[in-house]
Amino acid sequence: MLTLTEAALYAGTTPTKFGRYRVADPQRLDRMHHHRGKTLRKVDHEPPIPVLDQEDLIEQGIDTSALVPGALRVDALGSCTCNAGTASLAERYAAVHGTDALPDIGLSTTDAVADEEYAIRLYHTVTDQTGDPAREWPPTDCGSNGLYVSAELEKQGLTSGHTTAHGILNLVSMLQGGTVIMGLPWLRVWMEPNRLGFIDGSGSLDDLQQAVASGVAGGHETCITAVERLVVDEVGRIDTQASHVRVRNSWSTAFGDSGSFRIHLSTLEMLGQYADFKQLVVEEA
Repeated sequence: MLTLTEAALYAGTTPTKFGRYRVADPQRLDRMHHHRGKTLRKVDHEPPIPVLDQEDLIEQGIDTSALVPGALRVDALGSCTCNAGTASLAERYAAVHGTDALPDIGLSTTDAVADEEYAIRLYHTVTDQTGDPAREWPPTDCGSNGLYVSAELEKQGLTSGHTTAHGILNLVSMLQGGTVIMGLPWLRVWMEPNRLGFIDGSGSLDDLQQAVASGVAGGHETCITAVERLVVDEVGRIDTQASHVRVRNSWSTAFGDSGSFRIHLSTLEMLGQYADFKQLVVEEA
């Protein structure tokens, strides 16, 4: 099992990309997703909204001071949790109500700026969930986590809750039904995916240890959109190093493969408790 020392974990704030990394909070048992033995398959749940960009806000024409009372005009936010949540909400909501219903909740299938502004407003309300003024934006841009995002979307009536998965088998099972938001300690070498879009090399322990040695840039939330390769043996065991998922990031389409990256299930397996997976639940009215 991988162990990240306290010294390795980023404990500060950052003006761009990341938030403060925290190990996930304990989960309610009734929120847990368990694999029930159904056949697992490759799936693709690409969200029906554009890839978002939590940086270069001014260039995009986004004025954060006009969007959120009391906020300064900044060029980037550590709002990855809400960018991932917005992408996942779009996919989950459209799967139940249809893509044409997205404007009803304030999302656009074509306007990336409007969707980024949606994510920024969501970030403001999500940070207020902490009850700690020192962690609220504005003024403090220190990120959030998937649990607060899930809770806020439920509070707004956009979802009926969320489920969470522990272990790779349960994660792949949960992905059969739709996108999953994923919180990780983002390692510095992962900033540049390889030519195939992988951030974790071959998915080996050596590759992960080298990545850990590069340091933790911060906490980062993204949206798993597809199980692109899944190798399962005759008794249902997943070959995690031979299997991988595609994940949408929120650093514009210039990152990785048109805004997405790939990561082996073996890497997520080795990260263990340091990886957090949640799926938004949207039900028919």
